[in-house]
Amino acid sequence: MRMGEMIDISVILPIYNAEPYLRQCLDSLCGQTLRSIEIICVDDGSTDSSLAILRDYEKQDTRIKVLTQTNQYAGAARNYGMRYAKGKYLIFLDSDDFFQLDMLEKMYKKAEHGRLDITVCHYELYSDIAKEKIIMDFSEKDSYLPKEKDIFSGRDMRCAGIFQATVGWAWDKLFRTEFVKSCGYKFSDFRSSEDGFFVYMLLAKAKRIGVIKKSLVFHRMYNFNSLSNTKEQNWKNGFKMLESIRSELLRQDLYSLYEQSFVSIAIEFQVDYLKSMFEKNAFFQCYQYIKEVTEPNFRLMQYQGTYLCREKDVSQYKQVLETEVQDFLFVLLREKEDIIIRTRQKGWVFPYRLVPSGCRLLIYGAGMIGKEYYDQLMQTRYCEKVKIVDKQWKQCRTIRVPVEDPQIVKNGDFDYILISIGNQEVRDKVKLWLGDMGIKEDKILYVGKNGK
Repeated sequence: MRMGEMIDISVILPIYNAEPYLRQCLDSLCGQTLRSIEIICVDDGSTDSSLAILRDYEKQDTRIKVLTQTNQYAGAARNYGMRYAKGKYLIFLDSDDFFQLDMLEKMYKKAEHGRLDITVCHYELYSDIAKEKIIMDFSEKDSYLPKEKDIFSGRDMRCAGIFQATVGWAWDKLFRTEFVKSCGYKFSDFRSSEDGFFVYMLLAKAKRIGVIKKSLVFHRMYNFNSLSNTKEQNWKNGFKMLESIRSELLRQDLYSLYEQSFVSIAIEFQVDYLKSMFEKNAFFQCYQYIKEVTEPNFRLMQYQGTYLCREKDVSQYKQVLETEVQDFLFVLLREKEDIIIRTRQKGWVFPYRLVPSGCRLLIYGAGMIGKEYYDQLMQTRYCEKVKIVDKQWKQCRTIRVPVEDPQIVKNGDFDYILISIGNQEVRDKVKLWLGDMGIKEDKILYVGKNGK
């Protein structure tokens, strides 16, 4: 980009260990039909080749600017990038996503034509497992948008449903820079759930919002290296996000306007957040936090109006408040009955009688059986910690099943190793190798051992 040239959009891209996807992301940004952009890349202390890739692209495209920081997480990376942004508009994208080549042009034209504070677009999910795009149904979210207005604010929406009309992520939204500066909001410095406060408060304060009902972003599912995929180690962050939004709505005298919308999203978020916790201690701590902290403070069950979330969410939220964690887990297990039926049909039911509950398990073998075992354990939370390894780990690794190098057995961070290999000859070779690595025989499990 030439000196003095106007910048229409500043793209801010936080990066952490995004090597497998970074080139696809950058190619889809450098190839945008809107040329008057800057791409501010903030590397957050990557330990893979991400920074080298960024430096290479920086040499090839003068619109790319690379900044570095050390493990301050996505929110801090976005705030750092904002300090250097010169564009009329800001967009905050994820380094494992990719985009329609006319995404920025469409969003820019929409924003300019309507003099919008925020421009929202539709998106599709991308599954690395199936290698396909998953088309989203936006009919429910779009039902909150005013039919008679193309440009609107939160108060124009059905039930003032600002929290129901769009997601609380930043990567599907274009923000007018002066509007963001006038509000003074920044991303939270949480390790996860860092964008909810920034996005929702800007939506609540925006006077001119517009929506492009076309999918322009392809959001990658289940990236376990993602800067945003760390909630189990930092389980309180989701609750802090809700608390900060509620406090700011009250401070801005906006809570009464958005109470119905906030109460509903708070219930829905907490139920989904709890059910997404695959680590036992994090799940138990979240469960108690809802009962002992958020409900006494928020009093969501005392709301006298109509909830905008699903009846099932309200019902499960009540169950959390009224039952012990073991009873609630039973309800969740009943929900997973269809998974058990499906796996029985395949004949790959996890050997629960063989593996003690609550243990730290390492699965050896990432074929169809091993991956099915891993999926079941992620759904049921039967084990405290689960890892999966395979000799061909680089080829087997997916977003959903993060297969690792078998050499990690040297760390000893497990109670048992389950060999999920059907071929007896190969299984015996693995047993011998594990023995050579110093693993005791009573720590090695496999279907058929001791008649189980």
